[in-house]
Amino acid sequence: MATITLTVSKETLEKMHAHYEGQIIKVPPYSRFQAKTSHCVVTAYNSLKVVFQGSDPEAEAYLWQLPPVGEEPQSPPIIKATGTLPSNIARLSAVGCDEVGTGDYFGPLVVCCAYVPEHLIEPFLKIGIRDSKDYKDPKICELAEKIKGKIPHQTIVLPNAKYNEMVAKGMNANSIKAYLHNLALKKLVQSLPEYPEYIVMDEFVNGRKYFSYLKELPKKPEIIQKNLHFIQKGESVHVAVAAASILARESFVKYMDLVGKQLDFTLPKGAGPIVDRAGRELVKKFGKAKLEEYSKFHFANTGKILK
Repeated sequence: MATITLTVSKETLEKMHAHYEGQIIKVPPYSRFQAKTSHCVVTAYNSLKVVFQGSDPEAEAYLWQLPPVGEEPQSPPIIKATGTLPSNIARLSAVGCDEVGTGDYFGPLVVCCAYVPEHLIEPFLKIGIRDSKDYKDPKICELAEKIKGKIPHQTIVLPNAKYNEMVAKGMNANSIKAYLHNLALKKLVQSLPEYPEYIVMDEFVNGRKYFSYLKELPKKPEIIQKNLHFIQKGESVHVAVAAASILARESFVKYMDLVGKQLDFTLPKGAGPIVDRAGRELVKKFGKAKLEEYSKFHFANTGKILK
């Protein structure tokens, strides 16, 4: 279990209390509050010390570590350098890359690469730009509307019919993601006035395997490799990864809503029992061909549905 301790101002402590109000679990002695998040337990003391403790406290502490724009940090940032990333990467302009839909039977695979310049980092943090898994879909769409017109980004939505074609040709989920990320990065880099100094990709495979997938493609693409860093829990390292996560999720949600309207049939998210039930109803109503068109057909759900 990791622990991070920050010293904050009285103003920040009040902001934190308001921010975590709905997640407060108790008020220990000498403390303002103790809250539980998806990342860790946050204990804020009256002495202005705030302790983040859990399996991944960096992601939560990241929201509160940055000083106001124009001021220098009192102490080094808590996010340590990874590989060749500088210790102050959280403050620097960067491209972030993330994807959603990998584990969804009916949902498409969506990747997004987004560039966040340094002057927008703190405003994005203040409005709550963080990993899309922390929010429900309505909040995702609300946040996406606030940021997508402000930053260059490229989003690619891969329908499952195309996904299944790629699997039939011998690709797997990770090689497909590598192909899509590289394509989105290529388009984004070409749209920027200068090549980005830092590109942070939320790591789904290590860099060696990622580039191996790209080099094995039948049609050799132009590979975006310069300044590309593969980081686990990338959203805790740079807000650009969180922005990419939110924009990808918004596109996923809108695609699912559109397909539901076209079919007049609700396709649930995920890959659990409710998905199996919906799959059986889909086959009854439209036939097996529709299941092949709108699902990741190689998932184990297919066997349960057709059985």
